[in-house]
Amino acid sequence: MASNSETPAERPDWAFLANRGMADGGPRYTETPVDPFAPNARFVAEPWNTITAALFILLVGVWVWRLRGRYRDYPFLCCCLPILLAGGIGGTLYHATRTSFAFFLLDVVPISILGLAGAVFMAIRYWGRHGWWFVPGATAFYVGVNGLLFAALDPGQTLAVNLSYAALAIVVLTPIALVLVRTKFRHGGWIVAGVVAFVIAWCFRLVDRRVELMLPMGSHWLWHTFGAIATAFLIEYFYRVGGERKTD
Repeated sequence: MASNSETPAERPDWAFLANRGMADGGPRYTETPVDPFAPNARFVAEPWNTITAALFILLVGVWVWRLRGRYRDYPFLCCCLPILLAGGIGGTLYHATRTSFAFFLLDVVPISILGLAGAVFMAIRYWGRHGWWFVPGATAFYVGVNGLLFAALDPGQTLAVNLSYAALAIVVLTPIALVLVRTKFRHGGWIVAGVVAFVIAWCFRLVDRRVELMLPMGSHWLWHTFGAIATAFLIEYFYRVGGERKTD
């Protein structure tokens, strides 16, 4: 670990970095180097986080292959896969460099878009055309919660980000739960598995800075790993629900 006596890199953002903030706008993880801009910094800033962020790219590839020849039958999934791909690429580049605000946005924005899209898809499934009214309500809730979190907490702390992901999960799961009740829990096992995987992922995200003695690279990479597993289960559920719409 770098000592306080080291000569700081002569960069205008050194003070920001020294205060544990990051020039790319993202939080600092256990694996994050002290200064990604330093001449002696690793070529890949966060190796473990980078490799596991690429799992989402792999997931897109799996579903592009699986849906081959049937893309028109699954318009919702086909619209979501490019967004998921953008997020996977953004997350990989973000963790590999830790120097670009654009990569940070490309990592986090697609997640929010996909979460809201999934919620709207299930709301329409439950309420029909009236489900579009879920859009302003869900958006207002999510934006409002994020506004309160980042106003009340230091944006540089991971707690605000962690709670933001929890709020997004609530937005997504609310209409899904309503549909599951109406359909007598049909295909519900995929959602249960997804929720379990997400909770495990979220816990690993929470303890990233507390497990350094056991995991020198931290545990954020396990957030990616179990997050990808949760996403795979959720996509499988949407796939099965989408298939039902053609046979009902």
